[in-house]
Amino acid sequence: AAMPATTSAQGGIGIKGGLSYGTANNNGVDPGATQRSGFAIGIGASSSGMIGFGIEGLYAQRGFTSPIVGASRRLDYIDVPVYLRVALPNPLVAPFAYIGPQASYELNCANGGSGNCPDSGRPKLTYAGVIGAGVRLGALGGLSVEGRYVYGLSDLNMNTVQSSSSYKTRSLLLLTGFGM
Repeated sequence: AAMPATTSAQGGIGIKGGLSYGTANNNGVDPGATQRSGFAIGIGASSSGMIGFGIEGLYAQRGFTSPIVGASRRLDYIDVPVYLRVALPNPLVAPFAYIGPQASYELNCANGGSGNCPDSGRPKLTYAGVIGAGVRLGALGGLSVEGRYVYGLSDLNMNTVQSSSSYKTRSLLLLTGFGM
């Protein structure tokens, strides 16, 4: 009787949501001091077993505020990460880690208090790499807690910022899920 519970607790369909701390900067992996805090929420599916795959659809908020250059952007996305997942199947506590690519479609870009961002050829579809880890608590009905880092690979073409450098998104997500 314990075997089916272990298998179903390690894979399947579920919901997740949590906090998103993001920015758009040009200085490496550091999320920076000019971040936008928001939330992420969505659905996902993952395979069971020690090594598997996962896919999600998340609404996520990112952006930045920079008092130094007097600019800010509030970016809302639909993120679709696809990842390789490694887990230690256990009916009570199952740690897991994952890595993979992510495509994000921009739903909205707000330019500080002055309305929508100028289009200026910015891409609506951007790409990133994701890496994360967490733990699934089978004793609590499949509740999971995880941390995820999103490293943007696409240039956002933020030409109103005082730099011609490439600005890319960086996000840290703290998520709680149920049923995956």
